[in-house]
Amino acid sequence: MTRYKLIYFNSMGRGEIPRLMFKTAGVEFEDFRIPDEEWPEFKKTIIHGMVPVLEVDGKRIIQSLAICRYIAREAGFYGSSNWESTLIDSICETVGDYEHDIDRLWYPHETQETKAFLKKRYVEVKMPKIFGILETLLKGNNDGDGFFVGEKISMADFVVFVFIDVTIRTHFTFEEPTGFPKLTAHLNRMKEVPQIKEWIEVRPKTQF
Repeated sequence: MTRYKLIYFNSMGRGEIPRLMFKTAGVEFEDFRIPDEEWPEFKKTIIHGMVPVLEVDGKRIIQSLAICRYIAREAGFYGSSNWESTLIDSICETVGDYEHDIDRLWYPHETQETKAFLKKRYVEVKMPKIFGILETLLKGNNDGDGFFVGEKISMADFVVFVFIDVTIRTHFTFEEPTGFPKLTAHLNRMKEVPQIKEWIEVRPKTQF
């Protein structure tokens, strides 16, 4: 049996998509959470000094999207054809484009005034735009009443779900994507996937 060890902080962040995919697929893995006080030394053991890292039988994969793609291929979350895999990639990369401005809210060199401006712009401009894009992409597959690509859950669904339910909720006063009914229904549908629902109930309670 393949041994998986997911290395990340004691938070959701970029470790949550791999965790959700493992849980949904019913694949056992070690959810290794680096204690804050051990991070400076642990960081030296990682070739590029960042997490998440996925160990597969002791061999390491770096970069969060590469890890997600690996798990998606292994677990059947990467579409049923090259076309579907490409659609999944395009959705995930679109979400990534809209995560960058949120990442800037963590930069220590940004002033509080800059962060306040970025946050206001994100709520007023960026958030409605990405929600509109995702609503349109979702409607393009089975009129938006299922998943983002094809007939079953894929990496794209996990990426969108974590982006909205974890990343957006952490940084903004937010309940649901108001005015985007298909996207809201998709989020609720994801929460009702038995393995996801169970994980949300038992996962460690963290701020982010």
